[in-house]
Amino acid sequence: MKNDCSYIGCKQEFIDAKEKVTGKAKYLDDMTLPGMLYAKILRSPHPHARILSIDVSAAEALPGVKAVLTAKDCPNNRFGLEITDVTMLATDKVRYVGDEVAAVAADTEEIAEEAIKLIKVEYELLPVVDDPEKAMQPGAPLVHENVKNNIAKEYHLSRGNVEEDFAKCDYVFEDEFSTHRASGCYMEPFGAIAKWEENGRLTIWTGLQSVFQGRNEIAKALGIDPTMITVKSPFVGGGFGAKIWIRNFHPIVAVLAKKANAPVKYVLTREEEMLTTRPRVAPRIKLKLGMMKDGTLVAKQATVIADNGAYSWAAPKILLNLSMRTDCLYRFKSTKTDSYLVYTNLIPTSGFRGYGNSQMHFALESFIDTCCRKVGLDPVEVKLKNAVQQGDLTLHGWKIKSCGLKECIDKAHKYIQENRLPKEDQNGRIKRGIGVACMTHVSGNRGGDKFDGSSAMIRIHEDGKVFVFSGEADLGQGSRTVFAQIAAEVLGVNISDITVMPLDTDVSPFGLGTYSSRVTTVGGKAVYLAAQKVRKQVIEFASKKLDKPEDKLIIKNGNIVFTEDETISITLKELCNLGIRTREAIPFTAYITYDPPTEGTDANFYGDYSSAYTYGAHGVEVEVDTVTGQVKVLRVVAAHDVGKVINKNGVEGQINGGVAQGIGWTLYENMVFDNGKPLTNGLKNYILMTIKDMPKIESVIVETNDPIGPFGAKGIGEPTLIPTGPAIANAIEDAVGVRIKDLPIMPENVFWAINEKGDKQ
Repeated sequence: MKNDCSYIGCKQEFIDAKEKVTGKAKYLDDMTLPGMLYAKILRSPHPHARILSIDVSAAEALPGVKAVLTAKDCPNNRFGLEITDVTMLATDKVRYVGDEVAAVAADTEEIAEEAIKLIKVEYELLPVVDDPEKAMQPGAPLVHENVKNNIAKEYHLSRGNVEEDFAKCDYVFEDEFSTHRASGCYMEPFGAIAKWEENGRLTIWTGLQSVFQGRNEIAKALGIDPTMITVKSPFVGGGFGAKIWIRNFHPIVAVLAKKANAPVKYVLTREEEMLTTRPRVAPRIKLKLGMMKDGTLVAKQATVIADNGAYSWAAPKILLNLSMRTDCLYRFKSTKTDSYLVYTNLIPTSGFRGYGNSQMHFALESFIDTCCRKVGLDPVEVKLKNAVQQGDLTLHGWKIKSCGLKECIDKAHKYIQENRLPKEDQNGRIKRGIGVACMTHVSGNRGGDKFDGSSAMIRIHEDGKVFVFSGEADLGQGSRTVFAQIAAEVLGVNISDITVMPLDTDVSPFGLGTYSSRVTTVGGKAVYLAAQKVRKQVIEFASKKLDKPEDKLIIKNGNIVFTEDETISITLKELCNLGIRTREAIPFTAYITYDPPTEGTDANFYGDYSSAYTYGAHGVEVEVDTVTGQVKVLRVVAAHDVGKVINKNGVEGQINGGVAQGIGWTLYENMVFDNGKPLTNGLKNYILMTIKDMPKIESVIVETNDPIGPFGAKGIGEPTLIPTGPAIANAIEDAVGVRIKDLPIMPENVFWAINEKGDKQ
């Protein structure tokens, strides 16, 4: 596709790359404030216990300790997202290993750590419930006494008539799948610094994905007005969903800072991250699938029981995504889903790249592959036959304005077959196979009639330099660079003349945050519209100064040029100086609030709620050692419909990162518990994929030019992980003829499946 743009579609170096690689970028842990204290939090060693007493006297007496908190020292306000079931510190009982019990602030981290050890807590141990299905049974221990059968949330969704449709199908299949908890494992541990200002306002520095929503939750916990709080974001070292929402430590450090009358800093250790980082929701999924002899997919039914953990954050929304989104991948005639989110005495779950979509895609894309193999159909042909297309109105009311799914499937399948290695090696010990899996995701997320947009401000100074303000966070994925590219393209200036300002809720325009793969599509569109408005101001003023018609003027390389005689021009610097530093008083500033033209959903979650829908397909080649069960991913072809590429470097980086995380989730990472106690409480016993495990990745970019996104762009942040897991499972079955239905796919699972298959033959 021909690219007539200067900055859109190119391989643009990230504008903050040099700061990061030279170590000049300031992350939270690089920050110190005068008189700053250091916080530590005492966490529960028990998964479920009543607090009988807490004695903090020895900690308070330790020299260097400036403040000690228990629940009685904190505002008694419950907070949380949809379900407000969280308090800052445990009041009556603890509900998981890692639950916050007390906190201290001291002159040094070492003193704070010693003070924590001096706090004496007397517990009465309570029965532990660590299995969501058992937790739902009558008589099971209650995690929260006011919640019947430990069911935090449930959904019952139905479109069409599945009973009638199943009765008409040639084939009806049923099976069960499960996925597991996996930690975010971002590079930079989470943390915060809190400081109360002389005017009574609170400033918090923290690397949140959603600073404005975070500010509101901190205010709710503290019982103060949100405008009394400023949230500032330094550089952020990754988030993957786990940093969208606040944690208990955010209001805790604020209360410590108030009590100590000094700034307080708290950064999680890696062990604390493993204990408390909100991992991926772990569901058990029963699927029923109806299809015809020609491969037409007719009906889908699901029952989902998902492990919420001890408290609710984004898990209710994730359960909803689990229940719905894959229904819009193919042209099903009817679907029905019953899903339950269940409290247990395990670490609370929340958002993780894919936001529920990954889990159900693993089940469905694995199941379709298996069903097709059973009746002699080609899974790829079935997926092509049933794929959603541009112009479709899906079962849940999605209006598909752009869709390259068929092209993605075709290319992923074609390219993964090219240059395949032999199907067997080492006298049959090594067997190889290929698999293909598809995905759909969103580029925005409107709940009902709620706002799903973003705001942006662009200001050109008198020297012609451009400043871009947005409320959307850059976690390292490159959104600041995308915003700079969009502004540079619209304004006709060099990208080096653009500064994208850091996040500050007192200064930045309102933004919902970095989630739902919405930042480029929605945040970028706001920047695009703000740049257009400022460009109009520039052209109008230049027309006056050059005495030339507006439609004959363009901005090119920072110069306003008369198209019929390019010797007639004025630099942006000269023009802005004339406009700002004279009585003309031209602002050269635009503030835009953009809300995409989506309808939102009704009470039954029917409606067009995303500004765009993304599609893709992965082809994977694996080899399996039949003696050990070890699986190695050899190649991945990742084909994604991105609408329009803004930064090719960024897109390819997202694909590489998503594939790596998807392989890690599928084959390596697993949070293990024993009667509620975590066994993977640090990186030493949590297996991560290393560079030696990385396969060759071929990025295939499909451009469909979405009519709403800036320059036609759609989101790509989460989609690149979603199809990786089922594609690997499909390739394993192709290689050795066994279907692994539970994640993670560990060598022992593959070994026993191969041997059980051999015993049956």
